[in-house]
Amino acid sequence: MGTANISNGPSIDEMLRAHSRWIRGESSEGRFILEGATLNGVSLSGADLQSAIIRGATLLDTELSDAHLGNAVVDAADFQRSLLGRTDFAEAHISESDFGFSLMTEATLADAKVRNTGFRKADLRNARLQGALLENCKFTEATLPAASFHHARLTTCDFSSSDFTEAQFVRAQIEGCRFVAANGPDANFSSGRIKNCDFARSDLARAKCFQADLTGSQFDRTRMCDADLREAQLGGAILCQADLSGARLAGAMLLAADLRGADLTGAQGLTAAQLAQALTDYSTILPNGSRGPFSRYSGAERAESR
Repeated sequence: MGTANISNGPSIDEMLRAHSRWIRGESSEGRFILEGATLNGVSLSGADLQSAIIRGATLLDTELSDAHLGNAVVDAADFQRSLLGRTDFAEAHISESDFGFSLMTEATLADAKVRNTGFRKADLRNARLQGALLENCKFTEATLPAASFHHARLTTCDFSSSDFTEAQFVRAQIEGCRFVAANGPDANFSSGRIKNCDFARSDLARAKCFQADLTGSQFDRTRMCDADLREAQLGGAILCQADLSGARLAGAMLLAADLRGADLTGAQGLTAAQLAQALTDYSTILPNGSRGPFSRYSGAERAESR
């Protein structure tokens, strides 16, 4: 635990003891409130800070591994380069804060409400964000392999150049988010609502998008080889120069989908009716390996045996 003192106030240890009594209902006072303080480099590993209030504080390089901040209020706080492995932020309210470069492996933000907060180059591998509300958050260049976003709601967040390999976005609602030049092979977006998002130049090889609503999203030059797009909604999606070789597209809705320059070599499950609804041109490679544009009675929708 930290022994640092707040300027003209009690020590951190004294504040934690008082907060513990407040949590247990032994006192109506003593809630941990850290406002406008600077506590860089302090060790609070394993501290019980549930329902604490941290506002306008600077906690650079702070050790908070295994700490409990469930239901906490974190506003305009700076946690850059902090150690937050396995830290519990479940149901916390976090806004206008910065977790850039922090180590947050296996951290929990389940059902948290996070707004206008930065996680640039943070390590969030195996983090749990199920049911979280994330608005206008920055995950640029963040490390997110196997992170869980089941049922999460993400609006205008930026995951550009991040690594979300094998991340789980099952039934997530994602709107207006950027995943430009990101690395996400084997990610799972099944049954999700991913509208008007930008995945340009990203790697989604073998991604699972079964029954996902991808309406109006952009996959320009995106690698989607062997992806599962069965029964996906791709109406108006931009798939120019996308690599869809070997992708499974049975039942996918392709009305006004832009497949100019896309590589559909070996794509499985397509029908003539599906491809006729999409936009193809001479640079499109059709499932049988021939060049477009697709002609309804050409049979080019049938992939050759692999």
